[in-house]
Amino acid sequence: MHEQQSLSALALLLAAAVGCGLVMNRLRMPAAAGFILVGMVLGPTGMGLIRTDDSIETLAELGVLMLLFIIGMEMRLQAFSKSLPLALGVTAVTCAIIPISVALFTYAVHGEVLGGVVIGFMLSISSTAVAMKMIEDSQEKDTPAGRLAVAILVAQDLAVVPLMLITNTLGGELTTNALIGVGTKLALAFALLAVFIHVLNKIKSFRFPASEYLLKNFDVGTLGVLGICFAAAAVSGLLGLSPALGAFLGGLAVGHSTLRRGALTMAQPVQSILLFVFFLSVGLLIDLDYLIQQVRVIAAALVVVTGGKTVLNFILLTLAGKNFDTAFAASLFLSPVGEFSFVIAAAGLAAHTLSPGGHKLAIAVIAMSLLVSPIFFLLARFAHRLAMKHLGRAATPTPAYFSAGADI
Repeated sequence: MHEQQSLSALALLLAAAVGCGLVMNRLRMPAAAGFILVGMVLGPTGMGLIRTDDSIETLAELGVLMLLFIIGMEMRLQAFSKSLPLALGVTAVTCAIIPISVALFTYAVHGEVLGGVVIGFMLSISSTAVAMKMIEDSQEKDTPAGRLAVAILVAQDLAVVPLMLITNTLGGELTTNALIGVGTKLALAFALLAVFIHVLNKIKSFRFPASEYLLKNFDVGTLGVLGICFAAAAVSGLLGLSPALGAFLGGLAVGHSTLRRGALTMAQPVQSILLFVFFLSVGLLIDLDYLIQQVRVIAAALVVVTGGKTVLNFILLTLAGKNFDTAFAASLFLSPVGEFSFVIAAAGLAAHTLSPGGHKLAIAVIAMSLLVSPIFFLLARFAHRLAMKHLGRAATPTPAYFSAGADI
């Protein structure tokens, strides 16, 4: 009877999440925001309909691997070759400035410096899922700002690998051997990435082994594509690297093969389901009581994080020579804190570089960032449009948010 009630509760949770996601999509906001809200309200500290489970969290993390796998498949290296150097540079600077700034702040208030570094790592990463939704809804996927934002998102996703390695190392004793180990793993990760990019840039397409067999049957093909993703992730993990790197490299290989088009069709529904579980599990992790008690602290942190990231990215892109409109739009797309930040948070907690209290605060800020960033984006673009009108300049093309009939 207990199992039947638990299954009914889970079914109700999933149905509510789907319904809320559809409403959010109708309101031109990411469905992920709806999934998080439902998980938070119906979760352990809300109505208590369902409690978190290790199996749910593990399944949710598979969605992260699938996301990187599909990004790798969709990424055409030749098309991104012009934007990637700038994207890597911006990512490197933000991944240095933000952790250092947070660490200095925690030191000034006599807090946990190592925890501040890890929180800085989390805040440096932007949400690929939410940012892509904003780019698509504003019809800027093929504009300079959209292409630049996508390139930076890819670079940030790749940066998760070294950030995870550093986070795990900070939890142990900082010996010479430990530093050499991190350096070796970083060198191996970048070497693998460089080899893949070099080889795949030279060939337009290659025949993937057994591609004809996999494409004959949709069910078999879907299993085969999933097998490629998780096998690549497993090999990377066995080498001591991040499974996310393996999933991305596997996606790059498939994306430059005869399997690409069919693999994208087969993998995307599975990715949507796994990301659905991922964002729902994020909501389940949020302590609603803590959120209410610390609402002022979280709100202040949210303003600093969202505004600070936007300003920092805008300054860096402007210094790189991008015009005002391109830098402004791209920096807005990069404002939400990323889904991979939850993975870094879990690694920091496991490595004891992040205290339970710091982990709870970080989870709350990241989740709220995913919720408010689309609204922040809408308001900022609206203010920008009004400012351009007032200054007598030709406004940038009106995004879908402001088009007639947009139901907000």
